[in-house]
Amino acid sequence: MKQKFKGLGFSLVIFIVIVIFNSLFGAPPIALSGIEKYSDKVTIDEARELGFILFKSKRYSEARAFFKPAAQQGDVGSQLSLATLYFYDLTENNNYQQAYYRFSKNSDNAFAQYYLSLLYHFGYYVPQSQLKSLFWLEKSAAQSFPAAQHNLAVYYFNLGDYSQAYLWGRYARDNDFSQARSLVKQAAGHLTPQEKAIADKTYRNSKAEHHWDGKNNSQIGALLEQVF
Repeated sequence: MKQKFKGLGFSLVIFIVIVIFNSLFGAPPIALSGIEKYSDKVTIDEARELGFILFKSKRYSEARAFFKPAAQQGDVGSQLSLATLYFYDLTENNNYQQAYYRFSKNSDNAFAQYYLSLLYHFGYYVPQSQLKSLFWLEKSAAQSFPAAQHNLAVYYFNLGDYSQAYLWGRYARDNDFSQARSLVKQAAGHLTPQEKAIADKTYRNSKAEHHWDGKNNSQIGALLEQVF
């Protein structure tokens, strides 16, 4: 733990480590209120790491304080994290408006596209639109974002297009999106042997272009751990 915060002043390291450790693991309780005042005294990487720890413990307001400075400096990982915090923080006024604004600023990013799809699907802040939801979902899935691949598979399954549901479900499953496993099995159950053989061949010929490389991005990887 100490190594992760290398570069901080000794007293600040001890303070933050004790606060976070006790809040997460149940040692004698120490209030987290006030920790956000240190957000401008750490590096972008350190602030992001602390933000993720606070995010995981559902201390959303404190987490936002650590993501905001880096987000304002153009750090995409922090901008996406801030948008995601607003999406899930139902205690925050206009949380979906804040999430929409920040995801829209990164609308070329697969993670942001996935959440734009959710906002339109449920009608959070924006008018509910299944067409716009599908538009953003397809863009995210085209960039091989596993959750989007899974949701697109669900879309095709509900349409009765089991070949496409099976295909997109396999992309998601093989990108380690565990929820896709049962969907692949269900879709396969609706296919004839010939249909499944064709879908399997299509998968083999196209799986490389649908492989998710985002797991190698430490910022996105850390963010995914919070929400999936």
